[in-house]
Amino acid sequence: MPRLFPTYLPVTKTACFLMLAALVAACTTPVRTVDKPSGPLPWSAAIGRLDAEDGSCSATLVGPDVILTASHCLYGRGNEARITDFQFTPALDVGRERLKPVKVTAVIDMGWPIKSDASGKLRGEPKDDWAALRISPAITYLEPMKVEKLNVDGIDARIKKGAKLSHAGYGVYGAFSGKRLQVRDNCHLVTDADKMLKVTHDIIVNRCEVIPGDSGGPIMLTDPSGNRAIVGVVTNLWGDHGQKDFVSFGPASIYFADKLGSNTSATSTQ
Repeated sequence: MPRLFPTYLPVTKTACFLMLAALVAACTTPVRTVDKPSGPLPWSAAIGRLDAEDGSCSATLVGPDVILTASHCLYGRGNEARITDFQFTPALDVGRERLKPVKVTAVIDMGWPIKSDASGKLRGEPKDDWAALRISPAITYLEPMKVEKLNVDGIDARIKKGAKLSHAGYGVYGAFSGKRLQVRDNCHLVTDADKMLKVTHDIIVNRCEVIPGDSGGPIMLTDPSGNRAIVGVVTNLWGDHGQKDFVSFGPASIYFADKLGSNTSATSTQ
């Protein structure tokens, strides 16, 4: 019987070889560290990774020298927040250029206490798990993300008008992870979360997956025209509470939208 496709196997081998060669070349091309990007960056470039010696979180540029993250990201193994131990790198996974990280220099405001109280209590409620931090030098080469002040009812109303809920972060899920931004779209909002979790009402509960390292990343609304705004902060991997079908939550922007100003309220405790 004649062979119907005599060139199929050789072509496939050649194509595979070329693809492998291109992959090896891409992997071996060194990542250049630059002060400024050589070209335009996507909207997601404002979302970056917040690094300390013992771990990482996510954060978002919301002003030239202001980033938004979660309060719990500032705590290590001690009983006080560590303020200046962190570096923020935006656009971590964009191309073969790596932007130089910038230093966190101060806290503008945060929901959880910087120091433990007399009882030793440090962690606060989920609604207060947000922090606005000062960075230096200012990042002037990319567009900060807009923060819109909304409660959960307002978010729900916008979703009913066609907006989409999503969140993003540099989660760490295995080898070589934590270096690529994961954007999770079309997150389903759970509107009776206050009864399910017994937390205050304006906590955004959704059924999108979240993993450690996503903490501090933005919860976003995208309107039908494609405009995006931050409406919350990812707080942590909280899991299934009471066997309910959801995986993550975070404070709505009504708690922090008015507190991202220029007045520094605290400096490092170190």
